[in-house]
Amino acid sequence: MQLTNDWEFNILQIYNYKLSGKLDEYFKFIIKNYDKLDGDICEVGVYRGFSLLATAMLLKELGSEKKVWGFDSFSGFPSYHENDNLTQFEYLYSIGEISLKHFEESKLNLKLKEYMTEGSITPSNISTSMDFSGTSQSFLEKKIEYLGLDNIVLVDGDYNDTMQKNFKTSFMAVLMDCDLYESHSIALPFSWDRLTSGGYIYLDEYYSLKFPGARIATNEFFQDRDEKPKMYLLKPMDFERWYVQKNY
Repeated sequence: MQLTNDWEFNILQIYNYKLSGKLDEYFKFIIKNYDKLDGDICEVGVYRGFSLLATAMLLKELGSEKKVWGFDSFSGFPSYHENDNLTQFEYLYSIGEISLKHFEESKLNLKLKEYMTEGSITPSNISTSMDFSGTSQSFLEKKIEYLGLDNIVLVDGDYNDTMQKNFKTSFMAVLMDCDLYESHSIALPFSWDRLTSGGYIYLDEYYSLKFPGARIATNEFFQDRDEKPKMYLLKPMDFERWYVQKNY
């Protein structure tokens, strides 16, 4: 089914890839390379299918036979690591891994969240989606059925169980949106090993005011690799957007 109005995307909680938005560069990469690079698309951290469904719809419009693999536990956050504690933003700033602006904005974000909730803020409630437990696989499958999409594979379960060495599919593009330190520590090597040469990972939480563990895990993973995270040209009033591309 084709969606033609922005309000349809909004009601169904789907990213409108037909308009300019935060995932512009991710979708531009797919459009430019879907017929040049081998491999499917992978999304780590699906929640309600905001970007997953948009990617599947775009591939249909492009006439591509690639599939979108969506990895998620569909049960919210697991217990979080000490690197997910909000105090880690201070640590990242102290070792020069984030800018003063990033550090100051993380503190402001925490202050505003505390003001609005009148309570203690933790990694489990700092997001507007709280701990991401407000969804289910059946909820997402209902939207997939409504849209008539047959190019999505949902992989339900803990990443330790689902991201196994015997998984054979390769990826040309990955949307890394799993927020926490341990999730990134599992998903990055799994995705990188299956990323084709020239492939691309969009690092959704590398610049985050909520989840410092995502940056810590990413920096650890790429510390001894030639490839490093890169930032897109910053648009006025926008967050930093980061990605990493595998060398040919």
